[in-house]
Amino acid sequence: MIRISKILVANFFLFVFPIFSVALAQGSVTVTGTDLTPTFSQGTSTPVVSLSFSNINNTLGQARITNIQVDRTGTATVDDVEFVRLYDDANKNNVVDGGETQLDIKWFLGSPGSLTFIIPDPYYLPTTTKNLLIVYDVKAGANTSHTAGAMMLSTYISDNSGGLTAITFAGIVTGNQPLPVELTSFTASVQNKSVNLKWQTATEVNNYGFEIQKQNAEIRNQKSEWEKIGFVQGYGNSNSPKEYLFEDKNPQAGKLQYRLKQIDFDSKFEYSNTIEVDFEAPVNLVLDQNYPNPFNPTTTIKYEIPQNSFVKLRIYDLLGREISTLVNQDQNAGYHEITFNAKDLSSGIYIYQIQAGEFSRIKKMLLMK
Repeated sequence: MIRISKILVANFFLFVFPIFSVALAQGSVTVTGTDLTPTFSQGTSTPVVSLSFSNINNTLGQARITNIQVDRTGTATVDDVEFVRLYDDANKNNVVDGGETQLDIKWFLGSPGSLTFIIPDPYYLPTTTKNLLIVYDVKAGANTSHTAGAMMLSTYISDNSGGLTAITFAGIVTGNQPLPVELTSFTASVQNKSVNLKWQTATEVNNYGFEIQKQNAEIRNQKSEWEKIGFVQGYGNSNSPKEYLFEDKNPQAGKLQYRLKQIDFDSKFEYSNTIEVDFEAPVNLVLDQNYPNPFNPTTTIKYEIPQNSFVKLRIYDLLGREISTLVNQDQNAGYHEITFNAKDLSSGIYIYQIQAGEFSRIKKMLLMK
């Protein structure tokens, strides 16, 4: 969904521009600009900004607002928003409910750019108070991950002699700031040989998903130790609770820390709080039976090492010839797994052996093509 940001209020004074005038419009105008924060829905007309004009004073003539200039912002295209409308909101309730008068309409015309709305007579005379709505017509097939907003650039006051005075709306900006994903819980629990992570969101806006990261809290120089161990797709946009699960099937022994990297569709991201579990090392060296077995052509081999060791995991044929070396490195105590691809081998029985320090284990597996 497309959401709009916070409420901003500003008072502005007029600056004089001499444009073919004899008597220049001078004075002050009070402008209240409000960012509206609705949920953008497909096929709706949704206000994105409200402007209230009051106390338009001019001692040199009858001043009035003649036009409003808007700089469109966000990632929405003509496929998302077709028309931009300017309404006089008679009810002054900042919603499109039938109590509005349309003052002007413009085509969206694709990527962000400027629009100028023309204010017809008799609007915005010196003593009036008016409420304006800038409204985007959202198409039925709009991309709900896109944003659409407006930056108020300037408007003009003119007097009956033709003088124009520009008013710049600095700081009244909407769009481009989707609300962050509201994470309500994030927990970890040890079950059998895995660490199960669970988290829940209350609402989601523009949520591409969660990257799961892990580090060993007992290793120094932790800044370089965070590693990505998985990714879970988000729900995009949701106003109801959503629950997520992830299983770390290869935890190392020791104090393990986990965190989530929540990523928006526009690549912006935030990190969750860090949680920690104490994962105990296996007691003995264990080499599990490969799965599946028989296999064709890939199979998974799991093993457990009780302490940090230099590990070798190799494949042999029945004549004792080495076919492949799957692991040949230092590894931390804990539970590990690796995939063996035998696409270039013939059907038959093969031997796989693990060596970790001074301990060794051997098992057979069957390749059937």
